[in-house]
Amino acid sequence: MVQDRAFQRNLAEEALAGNSLLVLPTGLGKTVIAALVIAAVLERVGGRALVLAPSRPLADQHRATFSRFLDAGPVACLTGSEGPQRRSALWRTRRVITATPQTAVNDAARGLLPEDFSVVVFDEAHRAVGDYAYVGFAAWLRAHCPHALILGLTASPGHEMEHIEEVRRNLGISQVLIRMREDPDVAPYVAVMDVRWVEVESSEVITKAAAHLTTFLHGRYNKLRRYGLLRNRKNTQVRMADLGQVGAQLAARMAKEGRKPVLFQAFRQLSLARMAMHAANTVQREGVDAFRRFVTPKLGPARKRIDASFVNDPDVGRALKITAKWKGLSHPKLLPLVALLKERAKPGRKVIVFAELRDTVDFLVDLFRAEGLVAERFTGQGSREGRKGMTQKQQRATLQRFTAAQFPILVATSIAEEGLDIPQVDLVVFYEPVASDIRMIQRSGRTARDAPGEVVILTTNRSLDEKYLWSGLRREKRMKRLVKKLAAAGVEHLGPPAVPLPPPSKPAAGQARLNQF
Repeated sequence: MVQDRAFQRNLAEEALAGNSLLVLPTGLGKTVIAALVIAAVLERVGGRALVLAPSRPLADQHRATFSRFLDAGPVACLTGSEGPQRRSALWRTRRVITATPQTAVNDAARGLLPEDFSVVVFDEAHRAVGDYAYVGFAAWLRAHCPHALILGLTASPGHEMEHIEEVRRNLGISQVLIRMREDPDVAPYVAVMDVRWVEVESSEVITKAAAHLTTFLHGRYNKLRRYGLLRNRKNTQVRMADLGQVGAQLAARMAKEGRKPVLFQAFRQLSLARMAMHAANTVQREGVDAFRRFVTPKLGPARKRIDASFVNDPDVGRALKITAKWKGLSHPKLLPLVALLKERAKPGRKVIVFAELRDTVDFLVDLFRAEGLVAERFTGQGSREGRKGMTQKQQRATLQRFTAAQFPILVATSIAEEGLDIPQVDLVVFYEPVASDIRMIQRSGRTARDAPGEVVILTTNRSLDEKYLWSGLRREKRMKRLVKKLAAAGVEHLGPPAVPLPPPSKPAAGQARLNQF
């Protein structure tokens, strides 16, 4: 049973006036509002509804949710798991469809999509920037279904106005609708969230290994500068995004100057720099075990030449030697983490532990089980270095069991950050901080939905963890200030005026209606 909330119906009515970006805190019913909008559009003008979601688990969850909310026949969930022939039939026979954006883009290119979409929902709409598939599909939509109503949903639009403006341009958004936790019509439905962080001191093995890897990394930066790159950055300021820009610069030079040996040498140094940065991040933030799992394939006979260059370097070799001898804890964060879970992960309660790497997820699940805790993994479907991911069926079954409190601890990668509706999560743990304001809000939003919840962030003093923590907190504060500013001042309308929907009429047989909440 879904509670009838006046602010949701008011926002749905506003969204019917034109293409909208809805900014609403996690757990306050963005999906309910989308269902209200879809029901109204299908009732008034007919056509089809499409709900796009960035991951297969979320698309499948939307299938189940809209099947409950809407009386519009069976809802199809289309992902790469189905063959093109079956998808083609479902595109043309179902009135409400959920899908991943890449599937929609691919099928649009194949000519499989119908051209009678009357309403399209972009969940986690803040992703509609750069070359993400939302952008390409929105362009197809404008060309083939120009009168379709667009609704973007997000709890975290980003901490920069430029990001929000790019999302609006790419999706053709004409208005931004905002509600905040403090708004009078929203406040009664907001649960208390307690956020704190637990700081530990780094171990000697991690500190020494990271120092050797950093020495190697700075050497790659210095060599890149000989090719005219990274000259506007000090060694301590370089981030992975900067290395991405270097790659784009080298690709542009190669397109212009041809395949010169000097450019290949620069690309080689860039690859080694990326490898070293990942290795240094891994040992500092994830621990010795994750570092070992990262380098082990690079020591085998099937390794690539670039891998051999990395592990055969004297500085990297020193880091390998130090960690190979280590028999203690993989990371000092594990002591407070295990203690916290033994205290909080009681039967009937739910805890989500987020970790950046799939290797770390596997390591943590094994560790928790060895400590007598009941934990399951939740990762994506892609394979990594010969290790298969979870199938969609496995993901669905795991989430169902966790939702039913059949086990207390879910250890997940970023696949569980966005949108998954898991009622009453009592505790969310960050095994490592994240620098992104959007990801901080998405992770934290898994708790404090229907009842008070707690967020604990584990961090290591004087390490990359600390930099990530403060960067994420600063960006989150900036985003909240920006959203408050937008809410207080209002947002000007963009693009052509919306074409108002015709007034409601009595539904004909087979038309969509909203099920009674």
